Amino acid sequence: MAAAALADGILVSLFLSEEAASLALHLENPGDRQRVHHDLLAEIQELGAEIYVIGLDWMHAVGSLTLIPGVKVASMKTLVRQMRLSDQVVAL
Repeated sequence: MAAAALADGILVSLFLSEEAASLALHLENPGDRQRVHHDLLAEIQELGAEIYVIGLDWMHAVGSLTLIPGVKVASMKTLVRQMRLSDQVVAL
């Protein structure tokens, strides 16, 4: 949906939370599923989307993990600000 919106000229900020946040983790040896998700996130970024990860408390419990390039860490405040500034908000 994000790629289609970007193709139509709509600015997109994508926020990944909870289990979806793990899609943005940089892994040394990603599996096929993770590689497909990374490719999709890279394509969305190339089209102009900003990608954020929120709710990273669980990451501290498992140690030092890194995100794929271009993905930013954000807070719920960032999400709420983006929602207030946006003409359209889609939550999935």
